[in-house]
Amino acid sequence: MNLLEADAVGGILVAVLTYNRLHDTLACLESVRRLEGPVEAIVALDNGSTDGTPEAIRRAFPEVEVWELGGNLGYAAGNNLALRVAQQQGMEGVFLLNNDTLVDPMCLVALLEAARALPRVGAVGPLVWAWPPSQGIWALGGEIHWRRAYTTHREAGRAEPSRWEPHPVDFVPGCGILLRREALEAVGGFDERYFMYWEETDWCQRARRAGFSIWVDPRAQMWHKAPMDPDDLSAGALYYMTRNRMLFFREHTQGVRRWLALAHAFHGAIRLARRYERGDQPERAQAIWEGLHDFLHGRWGPREAEAPVGRMGKEVAWPASSG
Repeated sequence: MNLLEADAVGGILVAVLTYNRLHDTLACLESVRRLEGPVEAIVALDNGSTDGTPEAIRRAFPEVEVWELGGNLGYAAGNNLALRVAQQQGMEGVFLLNNDTLVDPMCLVALLEAARALPRVGAVGPLVWAWPPSQGIWALGGEIHWRRAYTTHREAGRAEPSRWEPHPVDFVPGCGILLRREALEAVGGFDERYFMYWEETDWCQRARRAGFSIWVDPRAQMWHKAPMDPDDLSAGALYYMTRNRMLFFREHTQGVRRWLALAHAFHGAIRLARRYERGDQPERAQAIWEGLHDFLHGRWGPREAEAPVGRMGKEVAWPASSG
């Protein structure tokens, strides 16, 4: 099926955003292939991979539509194409995945059960385990700390979740999130100023303001091959984290709360940059200073100082199976 030309189809669109990391991408799609539930179509949105990813997907997964975007549009703009097409085709929702993830076969079924049973759900996310699984939980939704201007992944590092029933959260990490059509129609897609990082937090907050709820269901499970320690993030990631944190709290706070939040965010970024300078990590420090500079000058989208980077940085030789 060519979704760009098809009539209204219903069901769920599974969209995997790809940027290099060929082996991880193929492993992700193999797990997606096994998903139970009303998967109407699977698309791979390729953000300008240079390692042969589009061709390899077509050979290994002929049922997957590959949309080559012509360059690295980032998480927000890349996924927005899938969101627009899903709305045009009248689909129930879109299940967005990073290409460095693996999904349990029953993940989508559990997410849909929660989305259909709970009141006015805008998005629902799974229990995300770290990889390798011995590291425990990567995230069970996220929490926004408004006073101190930062976010945390709930229950990160725990061996087991504290509860197994669905429950509301402030946001769902974008590595795996089911967005419902009704919320997309009311809220729109991701804010492309973010490019990558914080865009899902922004979307969830806009959805909550529009009267939708954001949930996680631990019965839905997946694995994410991403760093647990912020010190393992690339310099590019630190740039986007710094700039977009400032943008988020500027957009979603008012009055005295806004100035307090921005002051905390600035202070934390400056302290981190100076720590990297003392630790002889000038590239990381420079990325943070650039992030602050570009926030103050309203420079959004991809970082000008470098070619756009993948969401999770360099590829790691992860096993192809979740075990």
